[in-house]
Amino acid sequence: MPARKASAGDPSLDLDQQNALIADFKDQTASTKEGSGSRVKTPKKSSIEILRKRTADALAKTYEAGQQELAFGISQWSSGRRGVPNPLIRGGLFSTKSSPVRQTFKSEKIASLSTTNVTYSGEELRQTDLSAWMSIVNKGRDLPSGAPIQFTAYELIKDMKWRIHSDSYAMLRDCIERLKFTSVKISTKDEKGAYAGSLIRDYAFDAVSDEGKPKWQVRLEPAIVSLFINDQVTLLEWEQRRQIGTKASLTLWLHTFYSSHRNPIPFQVAKLHELCRSEDQRLSNFKVRLRRSLETLVDINFLNAYQIKNDVVYVTRVAYPSGASEVPLLAQ
Repeated sequence: MPARKASAGDPSLDLDQQNALIADFKDQTASTKEGSGSRVKTPKKSSIEILRKRTADALAKTYEAGQQELAFGISQWSSGRRGVPNPLIRGGLFSTKSSPVRQTFKSEKIASLSTTNVTYSGEELRQTDLSAWMSIVNKGRDLPSGAPIQFTAYELIKDMKWRIHSDSYAMLRDCIERLKFTSVKISTKDEKGAYAGSLIRDYAFDAVSDEGKPKWQVRLEPAIVSLFINDQVTLLEWEQRRQIGTKASLTLWLHTFYSSHRNPIPFQVAKLHELCRSEDQRLSNFKVRLRRSLETLVDINFLNAYQIKNDVVYVTRVAYPSGASEVPLLAQ
């Protein structure tokens, strides 16, 4: 049986392969040919060919628009202030749990603020997974969306300030594998905008660096640029996250959550308990941990002050230092 010929509309092809087929198709169906001063009429395209071409052109325009959005957003980043989409940090997608057993989800709606719907399938994600994902995104922030991002495990572990130990290498590998085998749908309440896909498209770690260290190669889904739109991205103080450490999961969650609010409104203790998907069964126990975490955020100069009154949490953030940009990407 002859092999099936691939087409630009083939869903099994990635964007680069589709673009290559499109270019080849255009070369073969040029409307005129030069030579001996005569004009050559091309064969009439079938309706299927026309549909495939229109689909490919639409994909290319969407990809180009996404690249422009990402380029604008990333221009605001620095290694110390890193962009993270608000839908990832304003709910329980990356939870505060620390028990050895992780829950498995199948198309489950995740607690989040009222402006966003988040549906998730895969193994439970936690704050270490978010740190790994943010570090990888930062490594690839100067690359085209979907391009291979290369790094050594040592580089990422050092970037996140994890302990240089075999346990950290194993934890990083587990994080990357977990992020690959995910399916997340993030949409606005009015369904006018959405992203559906994995947080990591694919990965490999067969390569070896010049120093003989295992080298990773990771690609993100090209369509993930849709999450990096101006008013949906927070610039996070990376050094403060490193200071908090890996074990203070509630503190890490509060840091990202309140980073996405320039002027935080009051939240009920019960609401924060729900949003972070705490494993504390009793609200009184959660409140003790919450108070301790807020104290830490004051100590690292992220919060000016906090108050828990009648089971409502009030916080005030430290103002930006003199000379710092006002961060147009930071949501109100």
